[in-house]
Amino acid sequence: MVWSCSRHSSASGKFVLLWSAFASLSGLAQAQNKSSAGQVSAGAPAASAEKNSASPVLPVPAANNPVSATTQAPVAASPAKSTPAQQETAPTEKEIAADNLQGQKPLAEFTQMRYDFGDIVRGQKVSFAFEFKNVGSGVLQIRSIHSSCGCVNTKVEPKDVFAPGEKGKLSFEFDSSYFAGNIIRTLTVDTNQARNSAITLTFTANVQEEIHASPALLSVGEVLPEYNKAWLINLSTALRATSSEPETIPAAAEKAGLTSSQLSQLRDTKEVKPIFATSSQPAIAAEIVAPSGKGKDYQLKLTFKGGLPIGPLREKVSIWNTSRHLKELIIPIVGEVVGHVKQNVKYIEFGVVTRPETVKRALTVSSDRKDFQVESVSAELRRSDALEGITIADILKYSTTRGQTGTQVNFELRYPDALSAALQTINASGMFIVRTNDPDYKELRVPFFGVLRQENKR
Repeated sequence: MVWSCSRHSSASGKFVLLWSAFASLSGLAQAQNKSSAGQVSAGAPAASAEKNSASPVLPVPAANNPVSATTQAPVAASPAKSTPAQQETAPTEKEIAADNLQGQKPLAEFTQMRYDFGDIVRGQKVSFAFEFKNVGSGVLQIRSIHSSCGCVNTKVEPKDVFAPGEKGKLSFEFDSSYFAGNIIRTLTVDTNQARNSAITLTFTANVQEEIHASPALLSVGEVLPEYNKAWLINLSTALRATSSEPETIPAAAEKAGLTSSQLSQLRDTKEVKPIFATSSQPAIAAEIVAPSGKGKDYQLKLTFKGGLPIGPLREKVSIWNTSRHLKELIIPIVGEVVGHVKQNVKYIEFGVVTRPETVKRALTVSSDRKDFQVESVSAELRRSDALEGITIADILKYSTTRGQTGTQVNFELRYPDALSAALQTINASGMFIVRTNDPDYKELRVPFFGVLRQENKR
């Protein structure tokens, strides 16, 4: 497939770090030169490719000129960490090892250790095949292939075991949907050769964007469930990629609830523009705002309406647009939703409780609501044979004290008199349950741990 791109907007093309399961931002590695020429022996240390541990990329300026590239034929998908399928007639590792015991040594020689895809458009899936030959005297086995990210699918052809003189290919496909700018990725090939058994292959690319969001990720920090605020995100366009292949609409667009008219608009080839926005969280409304004037960008308006569930905020907004390769531009939304109730500790650790001593601990529960109350306290004891016949009241006591900063819940753990003197050490654990009148924190469950030990008699 051959494609080319042309500009349709004067807006600057800024590249972006994007969604990777809410991947953390990190720096760009510089793109490397086109693949090295000539035969390279993977067994010689001087010929091994330098390993680069690149991360999802930071924004970089977009190219002002049209770009073009040729992609390879698609490669069959397999997990990022893949082990080539065993052939039915392939020798076992024991058989290979036995053959190589006679002094034969396998050696993989790759025609190149590095490949540069050049300029590609975000959302494209591009592929390449590293070719190699077993130039050693023993049987070569490709045990596994590890990728530096989940964006790569790999496959070894035609098999994973190669006799002396046999050739093979390591094919891979790179999905650029979650990257922008210059990227460097590595493939680590695990073999059975004695020296340098792990062979590192490298590929690079310059990923350009048709549509760009700024900011690319929205972090709201720590908010309350009733959080109510509107955010605006700029949506700029820089490129319009074309292709001889027919325009396709992802199945996710129909599942997202787009109308037939909106789905039809996604096939617009005149210009890149956002059509519709959907949110994964009903408490967050998303809408596209048209440009306010000539030369202005589209905007995404996100409105938090309250009613967020308490806990980590990990949501996304999908921008459905007319780009050629990335119909769904994803903007992650991250943060932490906290309630009005706070507790000073997450668990209670009593330590060792020696008979007849009692160990006391306390939990403070507070709220910024004046009518807040702790309504009751109870406990659940993890049962064991050693505690057979022992009630919670035999070993635990709890009470509450109302103060200016909140309600203090007091706990006591003691060695029960009813326990057999033959039992020297017993683990006591369970859950304290604090019930409140707060609708978001009706029940606080606080784990507790302790060790009951008989008094040492001298």
